[in-house]
Order: sequence, then C-alpha cells, then structure tokens
Amino acid sequence: MDRDSFIQSFFLREEEKLYKNLYLQNPQIYEEPIRSWEEFLRRFTANNKDGEISLPQLPPTPIENRFTEDEFFSQEIFEETNIVVNARYCPAFLHGLEFIKLIYVFCGNCMFYYAGKWTELCAGNICIVAPEVEQTVFSHSDKDIVINLLIRRSSFTEAFPELLEINESGIIADFFWKMLYHKRGGEVMLFYSKPYKLLEDGVIELYEETFLLPKKSRLVMKSMMMSIFGYILRINEEDAVLLKESKKIEKYPLIEYQQYMKRNIDTVSLASLSKEFYVSEGYLSRYFHKETGYTFSHMLLEMRMRKAAELLIKTECNMERIVSLIGYRDQSIFFRNFKETYGMTPAVYRKKKRQAEVMRI
Repeated sequence: MDRDSFIQSFFLREEEKLYKNLYLQNPQIYEEPIRSWEEFLRRFTANNKDGEISLPQLPPTPIENRFTEDEFFSQEIFEETNIVVNARYCPAFLHGLEFIKLIYVFCGNCMFYYAGKWTELCAGNICIVAPEVEQTVFSHSDKDIVINLLIRRSSFTEAFPELLEINESGIIADFFWKMLYHKRGGEVMLFYSKPYKLLEDGVIELYEETFLLPKKSRLVMKSMMMSIFGYILRINEEDAVLLKESKKIEKYPLIEYQQYMKRNIDTVSLASLSKEFYVSEGYLSRYFHKETGYTFSHMLLEMRMRKAAELLIKTECNMERIVSLIGYRDQSIFFRNFKETYGMTPAVYRKKKRQAEVMRI
C-alpha cells in the first residue's frame, strides 16, 4: 500500500462520527481532559445549550484510567506488539499504561496532554510514553491520522541490546535505559521530527501486517516494530525533547551503572561497581532496589542472560566460551539460571531461534 492509499483508507468510523457530533455541539468542554466517561457526561450535560441530546451511557471506545498488557496482548498474534489507531474526536481521557506506547502522527496533528500541559504534535512528530505515565491524546479533524504502536515492556527489554548497537549514548539512549529500569513512571520523549520515509514505510507495513494480511506473523510484527525504534535512534537529538513531571533536574546514575555493567559483564561485581563510582556497596544495594525494585544481583543476572541469548543466536561460540564471556565460573549454575529465565536449555533456545529466523527469511 502506498502512502496516498494508506491515508485514503482512514475514513471516519461510526464511533468517530458519534464523537464528532458531540464535539461540534460542545467544543469548549474538551479543553481539559476527563478521567471517566461519567465525568464527560456530566460536563457535557452541564454545558449543553441546545437542549436535550441522547448520550450513550457507555463510551463507544474503551475509556479507562489504566490499561494493562493483558488487555492489548492477549491474543497469540498480538502477544508482543499491537497497533491502535487513535479515535478522532474522542474526549481526551487521562490514563496510564502497563506497556510502552509510541505515538506517531502520520497525517494532520493532535494535542498531547502530560503533566498539566497541552503540546501540539504535527505530521512526522513522535512521542514515546514510558510505562505508568499518565497522559492522553486528542485530535479533532477528519484528516488526523494518529497511530499508537504498542509493545510489551519485556519484549522491548529483550530487543534492547540490539537497538543500542545503533546508538549507545545520548539523551535518546538514556531515555530508553531509564524507561526499562526505572520502576516509577514520569517521563515522555518527544521528537519534533519531519516525516521520515523509512519510518513511514515501516508504520504502513506494520499496519498491513496487523490488519490487512490474512496470515499474520508475530515474529515479523515484532521485527518491524524494532526497526521503527531503530529508525528513531537515528533521529537528530536536536529534535528530541525530554518531558518530566518535575522541572527539577535530578541526577540519574543508574544509566551509567547499567552501561558499566554491560561493558564489563564478565567481571563486574557490586564491589567493582562500588570502586568505579566511589560509592559504598551498601549505598549501591539500596539504590538499585529503590530505583528498580530489584537487587543488583537480579539486574546482573538478567543482563547476563540477555547477553547469553544474544551470543547463542548471533555467534557460533560453544557453551564453554559463552559461559566465560558472561562471567560464569560454574556451567551448571549458568544452565540452571538460563532455563529458569527462558524455560529451555541454551541448546534448545539456539535451535528454536535460528529455525524461526530461517522461517522468516
């Protein structure tokens, strides 16, 4: 599907027509977000100057305070990624997400609300919303096409090492680091970029795979999603703006700690990390738990398992070599940890992943 055909396919759906009718009768009540459909009904009724109008008691599209992964990734095909086209004219409702959302303005514009402020996004602009961030989007034109690309946090974590090969430092990479390991919500990355053909083509292809093709591939959908995130890492950082709930600029050393651990994965320990950054081991232990909800040991184990999985897929290293490269001295402990993490032995994991790659080709 070419770009023009893609745009022309987005005619107003029935629920959008209903929303549009409500908006045109009472546009002033859309200036502030709502928290529930009941709040919208009360606000609409109180400001309706044209007399009685029949209002649906239930919203035409889902309106909730928080959306979980189970609600969007329950089907087998959509186990890791999904796409939701933003409903035009839908009242802006504040909500948080258990997963990662990428908002792409394909055509027209929209308003993004976060931390008490509206921000206009135009065609080509991108917004990445970290999990548990309260925000909302509103568009009020038939020409607006706003695509929400959704991905499980765990799926993004699995692909993160490959994404970092594109750009391991800078504010965009730092945002990705913090989005993965910071247990609290509170940040959004905006990209005031112009329409980017490769990214646009990726969105169209992912949309086709998700909605139009009779036979869908979960692996293809995930690969396309990762390609889109990869293109974003290439965007000029001058076009990127980090939004935070607090204006106070806080030092966030977890990113540096994680990058040091990654570079020294075969030798790093709590003691060596402590020495490198001139802080006590006790401080580091408390800090890791406070910021991520996990211990240093858990974080290191998780990192080593991802590195082992990467080596199994991308190299011909034997098990002894892989065990050595990720810092294990006892193969039996490695095998036990790997199976607990991935539900299968390293040999089976390598075989299955490589078979999946061949099938994709």
